[in-house]
Amino acid sequence: MIRIMKYTTYLLMGFVWVFLSGNTSIGSYMLGVFFSILILYPFKDMFTFTDSTSDMLRKIPAKIKYTYVLFREIVKANFFMVYKILQPKLDIRPGIIAYPFTTSRSISTTMLANTISLTPGTLIMDVHVKNKTLKGPGIFYVHSIYVESPKEVRDSIHEDLEEVVLEAFE
Repeated sequence: MIRIMKYTTYLLMGFVWVFLSGNTSIGSYMLGVFFSILILYPFKDMFTFTDSTSDMLRKIPAKIKYTYVLFREIVKANFFMVYKILQPKLDIRPGIIAYPFTTSRSISTTMLANTISLTPGTLIMDVHVKNKTLKGPGIFYVHSIYVESPKEVRDSIHEDLEEVVLEAFE
């Protein structure tokens, strides 16, 4: 079943390539399948497809919500950064905080780290986990350009990002 899901993903990504390129030839489709294998194969251990089909279908609304929250946070952070940059006096309070996370899958840990780093003004500097598979619990060391209170930053990450990531990818 897992092997079928992987091959199906490669074949579906070929259709995505055709859609994005606008070229509907069989050669374009084959090129899309080739690129999907080339790009996704190194990450095969990350996408183990252990979820059942019903779980995958059940998580679609959560993944749509995750996408919405991600775009909302990126836009909000961009406006905040523009506001900070355009002020006559640069009012920043950079800091590094330790953020404990509680993911149980490597895909969740990776998505949470990427989500935090995609938000302007924050960057994951280091990740500490007990094992090498990136499964939590662990600690992210997050650099933020504006830290008034480390607790506020932790609460913001937990409430705005981690809960949605866990709902979509756990």
